[in-house]
Amino acid sequence: MAQLAENRYGKSRVRLVRVNRQAAVHEFEEWSVDVLLRGDFQSCFVEGDNSKILPTDTMKNTVYSLARKSSATCIEEFSGELIEYLLSHNPQVSSAEVSVHEKSWQHLNAGEKPHPTTFIQAATEMQTLASLESGGKTCT
Repeated sequence: MAQLAENRYGKSRVRLVRVNRQAAVHEFEEWSVDVLLRGDFQSCFVEGDNSKILPTDTMKNTVYSLARKSSATCIEEFSGELIEYLLSHNPQVSSAEVSVHEKSWQHLNAGEKPHPTTFIQAATEMQTLASLESGGKTCT
């Protein structure tokens, strides 16, 4: 007979874009968030009861909702806030893993100087953070 081993599931590539509009210059940030949850999901597989399963669209919408309210200024702070939220609002979840990837954007040069409201991806490099649990991380 088959036995249920450890399992996890989640939502990947939730894209967040934030434009900080100031009078003279705008700033542009792009993050991609992945969420993986582990916990007590046995009833889903054994009994067909999905009541403990957090739908992936709900995960996506949680990321969007939290990002809208968040005061985080970096991926470290945001990942901590997201993990805290997921663990405190879902008692069946024993651990959450959040990975955030940040793409680098810069102002597009228009003539001799950067245009204040137009952006281009700076490079293909990404800043990446993987958090397994909240640790009160702060931006550096």
